[in-house]
Parts: sequence; structure tokens; C-alpha cells
Amino acid sequence: RRRNPTFGIKSDPLSQLALLFSALVHDVDHTGITNRQLVLEMDDLAILYNDQSVAEQRSLAVAFLTLKGGEYQELREVLFPLSPP
Repeated sequence: RRRNPTFGIKSDPLSQLALLFSALVHDVDHTGITNRQLVLEMDDLAILYNDQSVAEQRSLAVAFLTLKGGEYQELREVLFPLSPP
């Protein structure tokens, strides 16, 4: 029987969280317009993100701004502890 490799992800909770987070935020706030078109039209987002991966950077910005909200304080403390456990 052939096994499918998990590349260590199966036993690494941080990698699992990274995969879940990236799947959840992928294309958040996407307008349906390609990066190329945003750049060609000199859209405000293209200017803000210096014409580089415009939609992707917007998705990350929205995701992290959301994560900074008060309702995610406990999650942030678990993910990014200020002192060692």
C-alpha cells in the first residue's frame, strides 16, 4: 500500500494553522479584477502596493487588520506570546 507523504505537516500544529489561515484569507476582499488590470488602470490598491501582487497583499492586509481586532486578543496571545511559556 502506498502512503501519501505529509511533509511533516501532520505532526506540526503551527504548519497546520498556517495552512488553515492561508486558506481562509485567500482572496479576501478580492474584486474579481486581475492584478494586471489594476496596475494598468493605476488603481489606488495598485499604487498602495507598488504594483506587486496587489490582490494578494490586499487579502493579507484585511486578514491581519481583522486579526488585530479586540475579539481576537486571546488568539493573538496564544499565537504570539510576549513572554516564554
